[in-house]
Formats: sequence, C-alpha cells, structure tokens
Amino acid sequence: MRINIALKLFFGFLIIIFLNVFFFAIVSRLSDLNTIANILKRQNIVRNHFIRTANLHRRRATSRYVYDKLQKPESAAIFQQRSELVLQSIDSVLLQLDTILALDSSVTIRSGSNEGLKELVDAVKYKVRKSNSLYTTTFNELVKFTQTGSGEEAHMRREAADEVLDTADTSLQEGLALTDSLIKAQTAQRIKEIEARVSNVGRLTLAMVAGISIFSIVFGLLFSRLITNSLRKLKESAATIGKGNFDFDPRGYPQDEIGDLAQAFSDMAQDLQRTQEELVKSKRLAAIGEIVASVNHEINNPLMIISGNAQFLQMGMDDYPQEMRDRVQAILEETERISQVTRKLRRIKNPIVEDYTSSGEQMINLDQSSQ
Repeated sequence: MRINIALKLFFGFLIIIFLNVFFFAIVSRLSDLNTIANILKRQNIVRNHFIRTANLHRRRATSRYVYDKLQKPESAAIFQQRSELVLQSIDSVLLQLDTILALDSSVTIRSGSNEGLKELVDAVKYKVRKSNSLYTTTFNELVKFTQTGSGEEAHMRREAADEVLDTADTSLQEGLALTDSLIKAQTAQRIKEIEARVSNVGRLTLAMVAGISIFSIVFGLLFSRLITNSLRKLKESAATIGKGNFDFDPRGYPQDEIGDLAQAFSDMAQDLQRTQEELVKSKRLAAIGEIVASVNHEINNPLMIISGNAQFLQMGMDDYPQEMRDRVQAILEETERISQVTRKLRRIKNPIVEDYTSSGEQMINLDQSSQ
C-alpha cells in the first residue's frame, strides 16, 4: 500500500492533535471547579443566613420573655416582626439550597454530596421551618389567651403554651445546630473534592504531556531515521552507479516519494548503461573505421599494382604453358577476393564478434557485420 510522506506526516500530526484535544478535554474538567466554587459561595451565604436566623431567634426569644413578664403589646409586635424576619431568612435558605442542588446536579463527578444536600434541605424544611412555625403559632395563641382569657383555665393554657414554646425553641435551636454542622460538613467535602479534582487533573496532565512528548520524540526519530536511511542508501547507490556499476535494485525502498526516487535512479542507471553501451559501440565503430581506412590505403594500392601487372601478363601469355596462365589467373582471383574483403570492411555497421579459435581468440564476422 502506497502512503506518501506528506500523508505519513499528516497522520502523525493528526495523532498529536488528537492527543492535545484529549488533553484539553481532560483539562476542561476543571470547569466543574467553577461550579463547585459557586456552590461553596452559596453554602457560605446559607451559613450566614443560619447565623442571622439564630440571632433573630434569640432576639425574638427575648421579646417572648419580656412579654411573659410584662405582657406589653409592644413586645408581641416586636416578636411578630422578628418572626417574619426569621421566616424570610429560612425561606431564603431554602431558595439558596434549591440553587445549590441544581448546580450540584450539573457537576460531572460527585462524591455523595447530593445526599448530604438533601439531608440539609430536609433538616431545614422539617425541623427548622416546622419548629419555627410551631414556635410562632404557639406564641400567637399565648398572646390571644393572655388578652381574652382569665381565671384558672387561661392560666393552664398559658402554661401549656409555654411548654410548647420551650419545646419548639429547643427543637429550633437543635435544627439550627444540625444545619450548621451539615453546612460545615458540606464545605469540607467540597474542599476535599476540589483538592481531589486538582490532584487528579494534575496527574492526568503530567501523563498526557509525557505521552505527547514521548510520542512526538519516537515519531520524529522513526520518521527521520526512515527518511535518512533511505536517502543514505540512495547516496551509496548513486556512488556505485558513478563508478560504473549500473546493477541497481529499486526494491526494498518505502512505497512513497523515496520509492519513486529509487525507481527514477533505476531508470537512470538503465539509461546510463544503454548510453555507455552505445558509446562503446560508437567508439568501436570509429576505431574500426580508422582501421578500415588504413587497411584500404595500405592494401588497395599495392593490390591494384599486383592486379594490374597480373592482367598485363595475362594479355601476353597466349603462347605460355597452361600452368603459367593458371597461376596468373589465381593471382587475379585472390586479388579480387582481397578487394571484396576491403569492401566488406567499409560496409561494417554492427560488428559481430565470434570465436576464431578454441583458445578464445575472436574475430569479426564480416558477412554478418556488413548486412
């Protein structure tokens, strides 16, 4: 399968980008810390409301005792005003707790904090608010009995109301103490969760940075070594080709641009080999041409003299014995044969060499080389 260098680099950088995206996805988990910090802020507001509620209740209890002693309507009015403030503070706490529950549900990882919040809400609703309602209602009944009733029955009702008020007061104070302890526990739990998240993200960040760095280094080393080894091999092959060894094998190179370059080297080596062979052939032809010119010059001139003299002798040998005429004819035939050899030498186009003797000596086949 062919994979270009650019595609290899693209895949490598794509993996690095993916690791970085994964790293940012992990770091983005720190965004929950903003939500947890907002929850802590609201829990602090809730605790301040509880402190305010406790202070208002203590001041309201003072108004109750003043009314018990002096039975002034002004003390009852002050009690009612402070009861309204206590109720508003408790309702504000419940609103803040609803907001905290909504924020807590948006946090991706929780460590049981939701159960603690629900316990806190239940304590406010069913202990603090209920005790406060009983306390306020009973005091109002006490004021009514005091203003309208008299005698032994009214006195008994006031004593019963005082007992209920004491019980409601104790329950309210216990509820406020419970909510304060629950708020402290929630705050401590949130702080531990923040510390755990920061520590966890720190470890993951260190691991991701180390992983990205190691992958980048390994990828860079392997990729650079792959390229440099192939280029070094090509350099050695080029030096070998430069020395005249054109036996270059393009196999064993990666299927990419370097493989294309190796194939180009192979084609170049074959072209150079063919060019060298043609150059050698042309040089051989040039050398043969020079030899042929020298041979023609050195052989044809005396050959013409020999042939001419033989022909002259042949014209005046009618009275000579037949043996002598045959000898002159043989001279003419051999000179013609030599002349044909020189003509074949001039027509050589593609010298064909063949063995001349069993000892390995070779000669040019004039008949085939001149065709």
